[in-house]
Amino acid sequence: MEELGATIGTATEFLTLTEPDAKVTIVRHYFRAEVLDMDLNRRDGPEPDDADTGDFSTVRVAPDASTLAALELQPPELVGYLRVHAKTWVA
Repeated sequence: MEELGATIGTATEFLTLTEPDAKVTIVRHYFRAEVLDMDLNRRDGPEPDDADTGDFSTVRVAPDASTLAALELQPPELVGYLRVHAKTWVA
């Protein structure tokens, strides 16, 4: 809801990445869910208005390798997973 103003269906975790460090371990969880509705006017939080946090434009893309490569997503492990698996997800 915060970044997209969206209501989603059931979220399913599809990837977990762990980055151990001497002082802290970062664990990132990635989920996919169906967008049931979206209204950008319902977005909330400071991120969309802060240029230092990046671009919060909404973009819908086809789940194919060339489209995913053009997005320059990070981290590389996520990109690799999506290239292999996203084409099997129902749009």
